[in-house]
Amino acid sequence: MKTIAVILISLLSVTNNSCFKKFELIGATSQKWTGGRQETGFGTYYELTIIPNTNSDNLIFDKLWIGKRYFDVQSFQKGKKMRNNLFAKGDTITIRVNKDEVHKRMPFEIKPENEDKEKCLTEKHPVPKEYEGEALLSYIFKGKRKYFEIKHFTVLEPVYYP
Repeated sequence: MKTIAVILISLLSVTNNSCFKKFELIGATSQKWTGGRQETGFGTYYELTIIPNTNSDNLIFDKLWIGKRYFDVQSFQKGKKMRNNLFAKGDTITIRVNKDEVHKRMPFEIKPENEDKEKCLTEKHPVPKEYEGEALLSYIFKGKRKYFEIKHFTVLEPVYYP
């Protein structure tokens, strides 16, 4: 009986949440930017830094909602610029999206098909579940869709491009 109790206690101590984590979010930042010319526009970069506990054969990051705004995402390894979603267990990977806006100088320059671009994306890709944080990351783990809530983005100093 003591042996069974020791085995159960050992299993419970080993099977805590950290063993089942698919990845660890080590950073979530946002940074507003403004272009130097009016037609360049302005926006916000959002960046997630993640250490996966498995490789890219088992874990695919594919969608991100910030508020109700939808983004397709790809990951890339730290120090590499190719966004190919390939990584190994323990790599530091980055997901970066750009929520950009462009100034419209004259009303006749607005093309009807672009007027409701954001509305169309929201309708086409509605937020799949309610969340209380600032963003929702969608990923596929071993063929099953999962979601991870990003509670807060650390705000970085704005960037002003010439």
